[in-house]
Amino acid sequence: MAIMCIGQSAYDILVPMQDSIIENQKYRITDKVECGGGPALNASYLCSLWGAETYLVSRIGNDYYGDKLRRVLIDIGVNIDYLIKDDKISTPYSFILCNQQNGNRTLFNFPGEKSGLDFTLPDEKIDVILSDGHEPEVSIAAIKKYPDAISVVDAGTYRESTYQVAKEVDYIVCSEDFARQYTGKAVNLENWEECKEIFAEVKKINNKEAVITLGEKGLLYEMDGELIHLDAYKVKAIDTNGAGDIFHGAFAYGIDKKLELLDILKKSSMASAISVQSMGGQISIPTLAEVEKQLDLVSKK
Repeated sequence: MAIMCIGQSAYDILVPMQDSIIENQKYRITDKVECGGGPALNASYLCSLWGAETYLVSRIGNDYYGDKLRRVLIDIGVNIDYLIKDDKISTPYSFILCNQQNGNRTLFNFPGEKSGLDFTLPDEKIDVILSDGHEPEVSIAAIKKYPDAISVVDAGTYRESTYQVAKEVDYIVCSEDFARQYTGKAVNLENWEECKEIFAEVKKINNKEAVITLGEKGLLYEMDGELIHLDAYKVKAIDTNGAGDIFHGAFAYGIDKKLELLDILKKSSMASAISVQSMGGQISIPTLAEVEKQLDLVSKK
């Protein structure tokens, strides 16, 4: 059983702040956290940490940040033999300001300029494909190459590239931002009929399966034709950076293990909840044992 994560990798530099940023002020920084980041990298790290055979197809430059990311991936066991060849790209990186009062973050991403698209895909059997929409040509090629694989899109914000991938996958797992940007309507849990309409519109993109994540408000999913709201696990957030990536990585892992959908969603939600209680994306990813322990504790309350 193997999982392929396709999309963006980045090197994150996080700065903890005690309040929101105010314009025209000076801030003296005495602390920072550096680690791997990006939707595809974080998801691949989680899948490998949890014991799945994992491939990452992503653009990582031949530079200082790229070398650090490759070492992180190799150490955890992610197969990086199929990184996209792009000698001209600088490894994407992000400066992230984290409000310690509420865990919200302000992210400045430097994606790097893309040039050619020279990629190959493994001949080995792939069982699950997770795409964040950043490399649509690669993602769609992988879906065609592995017709028996179950495919998932991590749709964080609406972009044409993400939409193109979303049309091809088995599962659209999108944020409420994507749902609002696509449908023009914001999810309001107090207006359940409109929630049904929004969910139905998102689901029509692929005419298969969908999940809408709502951050601290939980998520929406469908079971036997009925729309269901699943609450989030209540925690004190320190840094929400990477929480969505971690959710999607856990979702792909659950699909790979053929778990029931509700079990997958609970594991994914708990992994995300644990991660936001500490700084950093990749370095806050919990082990599977940690997630299962916390789920067991919750079930006994």
